Amino acid sequence: MNINSKIILSKNVFAQEIDDETIILDSVTQEYFSINEIGKVIWSLLEEKKSLEEIKAEMLDMYEVPEEQLEKDVLNFLQALEQKGLIKID
Repeated sequence: MNINSKIILSKNVFAQEIDDETIILDSVTQEYFSINEIGKVIWSLLEEKKSLEEIKAEMLDMYEVPEEQLEKDVLNFLQALEQKGLIKID
């Protein structure tokens, strides 16, 4: 996976904000996952069908962090989501 990869959200996954916390539910496995504020931003941008380049650009505008670190962190988060079956990476 790299910054040019395409991300597809699973059709079986739903996200909801509950008491300042974002929960992602896999309706097939009935597992749910809590994501932090940064994860919530990434997830929201994925729901808007933003590319990874667009996500990186928007997040660089939001946070003061080196570009390489942000890209690494976003890719690591996405790999974790893929391992849980919440997204597919092409």
